[in-house]
Amino acid sequence: MMETQGRDKQLFEQAHRAIVEGRLFLNPDFSRDTYIRLCLINKNGVARLMRKYAGTNLNGYINGLRLEYASALLRKDSDMPIKAVAMDSGFKNLRTFYRLFIHKYGMTPTKYKETHL
Repeated sequence: MMETQGRDKQLFEQAHRAIVEGRLFLNPDFSRDTYIRLCLINKNGVARLMRKYAGTNLNGYINGLRLEYASALLRKDSDMPIKAVAMDSGFKNLRTFYRLFIHKYGMTPTKYKETHL
């Protein structure tokens, strides 16, 4: 059992590094299949790793990375349009970006940009 937990944690950390360092989360088509290829595990394994080490599902994990990237863009480039920030951060849909951004940061991306200049 301990050996499996150690292996799972190692798999998660290895995939996390690859996703972050390779900026794979910016690909709007990142999917469970992409993650499965990174970790060489099955779909049930993906769900288990996400629950245990990210505290969410795969979509929540990837969107969290995208939101962190978007907030950094908003702080760094005040002239960048919100739609460009959303698309550059890997979101396909502007409404989804706004909804998730407000949920995480408690304000719209525009307000966030204003308060972090």
